[in-house]
Amino acid sequence: MKKSKHLKRPRHLKFIITLVVLAVLMGCVYYKYTRSFSYQYAKARQADVEKDYETAVSHYLKALETDETDVKVLCEIGDDYIKLKRPAMAEQFLLRAVKADGSYERPFQLILKLYESQGAYNKMEKIYAYATTDDVKAIFKDYLIKPPVFSQEGGDYDDDVMLTLSLPEDAEDDWQIFYTTDGKAPNGVNGHLYDGNYIYLTEGKTKVRVVCRNSNGKFGEVASETFNIEYKEPNEPTVSPNGGDFTKKTKVTITADSDCTIYYSWKNQKPDQKSKKYTKAITVPKGYHVLSVVAYDRHGLKSKTYHMSFSYYPE
Repeated sequence: MKKSKHLKRPRHLKFIITLVVLAVLMGCVYYKYTRSFSYQYAKARQADVEKDYETAVSHYLKALETDETDVKVLCEIGDDYIKLKRPAMAEQFLLRAVKADGSYERPFQLILKLYESQGAYNKMEKIYAYATTDDVKAIFKDYLIKPPVFSQEGGDYDDDVMLTLSLPEDAEDDWQIFYTTDGKAPNGVNGHLYDGNYIYLTEGKTKVRVVCRNSNGKFGEVASETFNIEYKEPNEPTVSPNGGDFTKKTKVTITADSDCTIYYSWKNQKPDQKSKKYTKAITVPKGYHVLSVVAYDRHGLKSKTYHMSFSYYPE
């Protein structure tokens, strides 16, 4: 009997060892499975459904460890970072996606929307270089909408500006231009549809903001120019002859800037717009007189008054 019991022990020990080995093997298999791409991707997708984007990102990152260039995973990480309002991280992963596969539309769509929300149109132009198919390039048509072209640059002016706007070179014929002159956004309720006529800017500081809208009703990049208009005083009129002593009948001509009206007086007074208007050469009256002249421009600004003495005594 003792011998029989002694023989059973090895069988029992082998069974236990077998179970341990199987458990270890199953543990290794399970461990490897939980670290696999398919497992991590499935867990990430489940977290996305539950709107637990932080957890989803952590699983996507683990899935990415097995394939750093998987475009779909890069795309999903970028999308989740957008939802988490972490645009810098979203841009980082979406850029990796568009660089990895220029034919996959989704990362281009996501990053273009991100750039649009930031007004980063220069970045849109840069990633266009990574688009490799016509379908992907077509996506840019609703985002790369360049602003209208100003006929004049902003800056300092001393007279009114008659401004016109035109479509950019790559625009389609059915694009429209909207603008504002109060600094408000033109791509909303404040925008005025440009009809091709002059935008007349007068004295003061005016910020003109412009934008194009394509045939799909989408607005593009906003551009602006600021015009500082300060009218300057007209130049003094020029008188010929410029005063003097005369013994013969003499005509006096007066000239001023082209948009000015000239007024004069022989009574040594400061003439104004109620004084005599100069329309043609005037005759020097007999005796000693001081001719005073002034010019008013179309804005109602006047020049300095110019005085000169005339003496006319016929022989």
